[in-house]
Amino acid sequence: MTTELCDLVSVNLVTLHDFGAVLPAAAIWGAALLWGLCVGSFATVAVERWPAIIEGRMPGSALWYPGSRCPPCGRPLRFHHCLPLLGLLWSKGRCACGRMAIPLRYVALEAGGAAVMAVTVTLAPGATDHLALMLLFAGLLYLLAVVDLASGYLPDSLTLGLLWTGLLASAAAPCGLPAVAPADAVLGAAFGWLVMAAVATLGTLALGREALGRGDWKLVAAVGAWGGIGAVVLVLLFGSLAALAMTPWLRRGALPGDTRPPAAVPFGPGLALAALPIVAAGLTPAQLFS
Repeated sequence: MTTELCDLVSVNLVTLHDFGAVLPAAAIWGAALLWGLCVGSFATVAVERWPAIIEGRMPGSALWYPGSRCPPCGRPLRFHHCLPLLGLLWSKGRCACGRMAIPLRYVALEAGGAAVMAVTVTLAPGATDHLALMLLFAGLLYLLAVVDLASGYLPDSLTLGLLWTGLLASAAAPCGLPAVAPADAVLGAAFGWLVMAAVATLGTLALGREALGRGDWKLVAAVGAWGGIGAVVLVLLFGSLAALAMTPWLRRGALPGDTRPPAAVPFGPGLALAALPIVAAGLTPAQLFS
């Protein structure tokens, strides 16, 4: 990173530090919860439209346009109807035209986003710049987990977005950004990709079919970019355990109100569940097993 750009990053980090230092804890919590509600609101659209885009049933622009519509009558929803949770209270739990109750999955996704950010604030106390970075990480992880849970897909836009934001954050680490060092990020991403590629290859040879989706490779590589090789090791260990623990009830589309038949159990939610505390709290294998 050039000296001029590094100076610019450093100045903005100092400003963010000073701003965060004067903010009361309630304001930080409020901002984090609002961010979570916005992420959760976007998730209600993502779980329905992203799979359709991947399967070619909708154009790529469908994620942003057209806006949300009332399911029974097809009329565009007004701004106040789309407000996270507040829109639900405004409409008294029913869609814009009042013909049907708002599906429980929408409420669960929005509330889930807020819950994830509350956990993130708890796990990553300290400097405002570090917390902001972790809230971004948590938001992308949450979207990946719920889309994978609902459809079995891990969209490249999210996995590669998570990977590149981690690498970019590491590039600014020498300028003071609280991220892993650039070399650690690159090695972590490469290690995560190669380990998953090896596991997938062995699984395919043993089972005679694809054993691990490429989206899982990219997700683990992204975790490596954010936390280095140590984070990859811990996420693979605890993510696998989490996925196994959730297997009895975790199924594709296992969101409230979904009645589709069970399918292959996705690996993404388990990986995301493990990655959030490991990266946000900066856990390492030496801390856990020494």
